[in-house]
Amino acid sequence: MILPASATTLEEFRVSGRTINAFCSNYWVCSHSGELRLELLAVHLGWQFDFYARQAYLAGRLYCSICGKYHPTFALGHVSKPSGYAGTHSAGFKPLSPEESARLQLARQIASKDELPWVGVRKGGRKFGR
Repeated sequence: MILPASATTLEEFRVSGRTINAFCSNYWVCSHSGELRLELLAVHLGWQFDFYARQAYLAGRLYCSICGKYHPTFALGHVSKPSGYAGTHSAGFKPLSPEESARLQLARQIASKDELPWVGVRKGGRKFGR
């Protein structure tokens, strides 16, 4: 089978040895990440699922197994390369239990309750970006 210059379908990812890694979008609290199992995705979406064209659809269906947040971000990789380092968020990362993660989040909220938000506050108490 001759593959195109870049893999786009789940079948082409599998044949070429590419992987899809998902990173929890709740990264201030969770930081969970993992490699998606292509064979399991294919059961639900089919091997001809075009990852690039329907990436938003896939993100809407996936949720973090730790915190439950939907819409992860994706990064592509290779099966033969270890996925231990993917930037500062996963350097030396050891997954926490949901209870420990919730405890740490509560401690962060208590410690920062009197701090101003990073983005500042407008007149009327509205935050920037709204």
